[in-house]
Amino acid sequence: MTKKETFINDILKITKNEPEKVLSADALDFWNALQTAGDTSKPKFTENGKLVLQYMKDNKDLYNNCFKAKEIGEGLGISSRTASGAMRKLVTDGYVEKLGQDPVVYAITSTGIEVDLSAE
Repeated sequence: MTKKETFINDILKITKNEPEKVLSADALDFWNALQTAGDTSKPKFTENGKLVLQYMKDNKDLYNNCFKAKEIGEGLGISSRTASGAMRKLVTDGYVEKLGQDPVVYAITSTGIEVDLSAE
């Protein structure tokens, strides 16, 4: 769930699903615009995010589900920095988790395993 979705759900809880009874007319206009703004324009995954996640899905047994950005970069023919950047978003979105700090090691989550990348 995105931060925007969390915010919208929290406001709906606070207003008991009746924001029109609590918010002023101007605030209600903003609220309605916020709920509908950008719903379809932002993709779920970046191109590199898709590549990295698919690589992790395909190789999780080979690496015992412990990946370093350098290994992913080498496997995909991209820089470790590019792989690391893609990993940050995947971690934030819950598809990958960060396991260690020195060295930084990542693992694909059950959500990451289950997501259908062909539909994205």
